[in-house]
Amino acid sequence: MNVARKIAKNTGLLMIASLFTNIMALVWTIYTANYLGTAGLGIISAALALTSIFSVLADLGLSTYSTREVAKDNDNTKKYLSNIALIKVFLAIFTFILIYLFIVTKNYPPQSVDVTLIIGAYMIISSFSALFNAIFQGHQRMEFQTIGNIINSSLLLFGILLTIYYLKGNVITISLAYLFASIITLTYSIIVTSWKFTVPSFEFDWKFWKKTIIKALPFGISSVFTTIYFSIDSVMLSFMQGDVAVGLYTAPYKLLFAMLSIYGVYMMALFPFMSKFYVDSTDALKLTYRRSYKYMLILSLPVAVGTTMLAQEIILFIYTPQYLPSVAALQILIWSIVFMFVNGLSATLLGSIDKQMAVTKIAGIGAVVNIGINIVLINILSFYGASIATVFTEFLIMILFTRIISKTEFSVGNTMLKDLWRILIPCIAMLGVLVFLKLHLLIMIFISAIVYIIGILLTKAIDNEDISMIKGMINKNRSN
Repeated sequence: MNVARKIAKNTGLLMIASLFTNIMALVWTIYTANYLGTAGLGIISAALALTSIFSVLADLGLSTYSTREVAKDNDNTKKYLSNIALIKVFLAIFTFILIYLFIVTKNYPPQSVDVTLIIGAYMIISSFSALFNAIFQGHQRMEFQTIGNIINSSLLLFGILLTIYYLKGNVITISLAYLFASIITLTYSIIVTSWKFTVPSFEFDWKFWKKTIIKALPFGISSVFTTIYFSIDSVMLSFMQGDVAVGLYTAPYKLLFAMLSIYGVYMMALFPFMSKFYVDSTDALKLTYRRSYKYMLILSLPVAVGTTMLAQEIILFIYTPQYLPSVAALQILIWSIVFMFVNGLSATLLGSIDKQMAVTKIAGIGAVVNIGINIVLINILSFYGASIATVFTEFLIMILFTRIISKTEFSVGNTMLKDLWRILIPCIAMLGVLVFLKLHLLIMIFISAIVYIIGILLTKAIDNEDISMIKGMINKNRSN
């Protein structure tokens, strides 16, 4: 199986899992939001945001680093898994203590304390699952991660629906569904790893620990900063504006992350190969980055344009009218995906060529700027201000990444400028359709998608080389 087909296979598998997961996530978000109301959704969303920041300390970049090293040499599997698993045990204990101390000193309401501790345990257990997923990714066996993601999503949806329709529970009961799903998923990952790769165990090798932690730390620090500017807005909203504001912000933010699934899947599938290309073929790495940059824009720009035009219809289709104030937030937030797509790709490139420290520095700048803007804008504009802060932060990060990569041999430069107009013209055509046609939401989405795809083909944004690559993958799949 050649590299192109491996990427296609792994992306396809993760796409299946991501599609399933995001459909499930959308369903449980709808049920949770409409069952708990804006305040209840705000409580659980604030807990998820707060614990996600702390949970980065339970990993410190070790999972991402393991993917890279195992991808380079699969014989490293036992060494990395055994040592890092033990490191993460100590990190997990330390992280949970920090979460507990934080919520106690901040005088959280009793219900919020219970929810935050439960969600904190869920985040820590999920961190262990991430280590096993790193092993799967390093071996390019994404089917195991696919199954694990499906199991986790199915159990979480089942638990939430059980809480709503049978137990008639509250926000605490719903948070327990998260914990239950994570425990079963981790059990599955341990069983599969024992069966296919190596029996998980604990190993203490101080020299290895020291070297690994130092090497992984840039990934970890970058994750800390990234998680801060992804999650701090909900935490700050909770303290500054209350649970209702968090709920109204979370409703469109959840939709944003559902739309980010394609980007996330592609990055997970691509990272091991970029790391390998850095060692084996610089030309292949250049081609992969430049083509992927174009694909990210082809995917993200029409989503941003379409969602901006259909934001009210989308909110009313998914949520109850109490979430109508979220329309403007969605129209603002959706533009961050354009920058998120290309930023994720740029970060993946720099990480694969051992320049993760640059990613760390940029993420740190983004986190500091995001906090500063949130402090000002949340006080003035509440959750609309948080939405603006998110978009501005991603735009700034894109500028910084572009500046660094432009100084390397991987700069997209003139190549991207030649392709950009080929993408913008179909977007304008799609915009015209959305302005003049007023039909049911799903029909509008379908028609605008067809118009955009035709436009992309006519302007040759997808060129002959892209089509040849796609045909080659299809033909190889058929022959095998």
